[in-house]
Amino acid sequence: MARIAQILLKLNLFGILLFCVTSCSVPVKVRENWKTTGPSEVPLNRAASVWNEISSGTMPDEERLELYNDAVRQSVVQVARNQVSPGRSLSLLQTTDGGVNLTVESINVPGMKLIEEVVPADFIRVKRGFESKTEIKGVGAALMVRKAWSESDPMIPKSGIWYPVTGVLNLDVPAAPVLKLYDPTDGSTILKSGTEFPLSVDYTATFARDFQERQFQFSTIPAMFRFEKFADRMGLYRVSALNEEKEVCILVHGIKSSPNTWHEALNKTFADEEIRERYEFWTFGYPSGAPIPYLATKLRDSMHEMLAFRQRRGAVNQKVTVVGHSMGGILAKAVTQEGGDSDWDKLFKVPIDALRVNSEDREILRNMVYYEPIGEVHRVIFCAVPHRGSKFAAKPGAKIVGDLIQVPKQIAQLTTDIVKQSGYALTPLGMEIAKHRVTSLDQLRPTSQVTVEYLYKPLNPSVEFYSVIGRKDSDPAKPPEETTDGVVAYSSSHISGVVSEKFIFDSPHGVHQTDQGIQEIIRILRLP
Repeated sequence: MARIAQILLKLNLFGILLFCVTSCSVPVKVRENWKTTGPSEVPLNRAASVWNEISSGTMPDEERLELYNDAVRQSVVQVARNQVSPGRSLSLLQTTDGGVNLTVESINVPGMKLIEEVVPADFIRVKRGFESKTEIKGVGAALMVRKAWSESDPMIPKSGIWYPVTGVLNLDVPAAPVLKLYDPTDGSTILKSGTEFPLSVDYTATFARDFQERQFQFSTIPAMFRFEKFADRMGLYRVSALNEEKEVCILVHGIKSSPNTWHEALNKTFADEEIRERYEFWTFGYPSGAPIPYLATKLRDSMHEMLAFRQRRGAVNQKVTVVGHSMGGILAKAVTQEGGDSDWDKLFKVPIDALRVNSEDREILRNMVYYEPIGEVHRVIFCAVPHRGSKFAAKPGAKIVGDLIQVPKQIAQLTTDIVKQSGYALTPLGMEIAKHRVTSLDQLRPTSQVTVEYLYKPLNPSVEFYSVIGRKDSDPAKPPEETTDGVVAYSSSHISGVVSEKFIFDSPHGVHQTDQGIQEIIRILRLP
């Protein structure tokens, strides 16, 4: 009976902790519906008359513009059905005036050879996960395309990447129509006879389609507890089309979360033309229960890989902004900092090359302790970051949850080897860390020695830092020192040396998902 009571107590505390910690990822669900699109013929001559208006610099009325846009949509559907119909010519377009051959031309859409699917955005119904809709009504059909993973473009999910495309049907010669494909994030208008027309695009439908598949890459709770299952998925993944001329913005989630936590922020951010045409967006996904220094090493490695990949593709702008939520902000800060002998001496009494460990263990240690700031990072945005840990991580149930978290086998073996072979070389702090399995949750305790030594480093003066801090209260007169977002107190989220510190009132810990929090991120991203 005592054993059963103990198990029930553990389960109860475990349930309380999971209930109380803010869940940062909302499941996304969409439905793709092609059934309503019968095998209709494209009204080519009527669409051509509308195209002539557009070509002369005149915006058609709403009804005529929709007739033209629907003709574009029907053309895409016919091409898609030709592709899956044996014996049918891929380029044959059935119109009210008979069959014609359709030519497809990319204007500025990257990776056309690797595009495997094209879906009209109108065929996507967002069932769950998005609170708002970001779309632009204009000329052409709002489409989304899926680019396949390849060895030449490996930094996307294995399932591929979906991004928005606008299809415009050039009918200068109606008997020889040309479907032109545009990337609306690299120029959102077309110019005809001196008039700029907005391109039709649906960013929400595209993000929803993309994140529906990405959410299976990192499940929030399993990825926190089962490191090895998700270890090979860890890394940076692009969430927008590759554009070597753009700046990079990296979004880093926190503990018990996943890259999906950013879907609403991305959706609303893409409503801003300046930002979507300026930045190429990436997310860093990782099993969030692993030790923080180990995860920081993986983020640094991924960033070096990403920068090298972009350089090989001819990138001319390698400026990087990192936005980190909660523990993700600690990782973001870590890539701007420097490690060295002073850090090593807190853990070991002998130099690293004198330590009795194998070469693989030595390299792991070297990467976690000796590192340089990533010089391309010029701006970091902190969102509800526990710079001094979280009292929540010190609650009684947190210890039980921490015991359930799987430490990376690589780290577990490393600490075992060090204690056995080089215990003589450990300082008291080093021995404490080596003997006790340490997870990110353990390190977020304000009293953790690892927290004290690793998280309290000063900010890099060559990088701009900004803080976005949630407050559960709505009283501006209340002293900040008495406030919290429910998980991180102001005394921990506040850090000196930032360019600005913005309070978001009536905000939970997920401040990066609130309207005001997202607007503050947008404001900062717009800065020079």
